[in-house]
Amino acid sequence: MSLCMGTKATATVAFYNSGSRGWVQGKMGEVAYLGTWSPEPGQDSASILGGDGTLGSPATGWPRYNRLAAQPAPYVGPNQVAWFQFDVVAPPVPGTYRVALRPLIEGAQWMEDYGVFWVVTVLKADGTPPPPPPAPVQVITTTVLASYYGPGLYGNRTACGQTLTATLQGVAHRTLPCGTLVHLKYGANEVTVPVVDRGPQILSREFDLTYATKLALGCPDMCTLSWIH
Repeated sequence: MSLCMGTKATATVAFYNSGSRGWVQGKMGEVAYLGTWSPEPGQDSASILGGDGTLGSPATGWPRYNRLAAQPAPYVGPNQVAWFQFDVVAPPVPGTYRVALRPLIEGAQWMEDYGVFWVVTVLKADGTPPPPPPAPVQVITTTVLASYYGPGLYGNRTACGQTLTATLQGVAHRTLPCGTLVHLKYGANEVTVPVVDRGPQILSREFDLTYATKLALGCPDMCTLSWIH
């Protein structure tokens, strides 16, 4: 859907009742709604595209700030389709916006319909489309083995030109450029630290941790980490 800044439009989304029970309008535990979902704006969160005027949402006639629409028919039986309608408003800045939505039985459960979005492209003042949004950055998590180093070497210069101390945060890596930030996770602990040295010498290990990094992660002398990159 493409809109000029500040204009409103009506969106229509159809959902099929694949269950064994009907949806009953106005009856808690049996009435179907569309609710806001993750990742944009988040489960039960307010959206910039519409709402009831509360919690910073624009007033576009939604039942609540986090409920886009209620079922339109008094009863939607099994194997029937409900056509939900809701109004959206274009934000005042050109760009591409979306609201994730998911059907639910109010007071009972969310239905098993993931990955549904309504997308609004807000045009520039001259009516031309905005530039496309940047492609999402792919996140890769790799399980790696790490050890730590330091005792007996404190006071020495690292391969990256720093002085190794017990408080230096960083890792040694064989190929990553000096200064490259590395995000590591061990259990509930996470750190983002730079590459400060070369190593480890043992090929089965991906990183050597400085003593301060080892403490920040809560690692034993040898540990298996998640490398998020």
